Amino acid sequence: MSMMTTTETAKLLGVSSEAVRKMLKTGRLEQAGVAGRAILIDTDSVHRAHRDGKRSGRLWTQRTAWAALAILSGAEATWLSASELWRLRQRLAVLSAAEVHQLARNRAVVHRYRGGESVKQKLSQALAVTGAGALEDPVLANAFGLAAGAGMLEGYAKAGFAGMHARKLGLREDPVGDILIRELGFVQPLEGGKVPVAAIAVDLMDSIYIRERSAGRSKLEALLNAI
Repeated sequence: MSMMTTTETAKLLGVSSEAVRKMLKTGRLEQAGVAGRAILIDTDSVHRAHRDGKRSGRLWTQRTAWAALAILSGAEATWLSASELWRLRQRLAVLSAAEVHQLARNRAVVHRYRGGESVKQKLSQALAVTGAGALEDPVLANAFGLAAGAGMLEGYAKAGFAGMHARKLGLREDPVGDILIRELGFVQPLEGGKVPVAAIAVDLMDSIYIRERSAGRSKLEALLNAI
């Protein structure tokens, strides 16, 4: 895996080091390791962010991002007004999968850990599983054209969940860990414990694996074409 420093990343993207750290928090950039006190960032994620940054559009707020993902999944977004939903539908009609993925970057704050299978089992009962973690379901994996059983736990929870359970379960922060927790500031999109299929698609587009990114993009394009 090729890596870049925070300084190199900031220079390439034309942003401050603080902005780079925020992009790591939201998952727009993938942390690949550390060298002393220096954070190392996955080069592929930096180049994706650089390409995406050229596309126009201010990032959606968390509420707008989740409303867009709900609409694309055929679900209701009751937290937006009727006029806001109408405008959002009009916007979605002209966006590509890559643009939706970019605009929805603020949908959650990302935390990554490493833990054993027993820890994953406990956490899986409390998380709304998404992304690579959702591929444990063979039916869902097949819907994305992927093999079942990713071996990774990835899911959504309310803000504060990661810190609390990290202490309880002794989770170790790990930039390439196999437990990825995405925290939301509000829980309406996850009522019922199910993640909208469009959200699973954009989460797969964050993957370090080309096949998963491609599957997420293809599914999201299909959902956009159905609007």
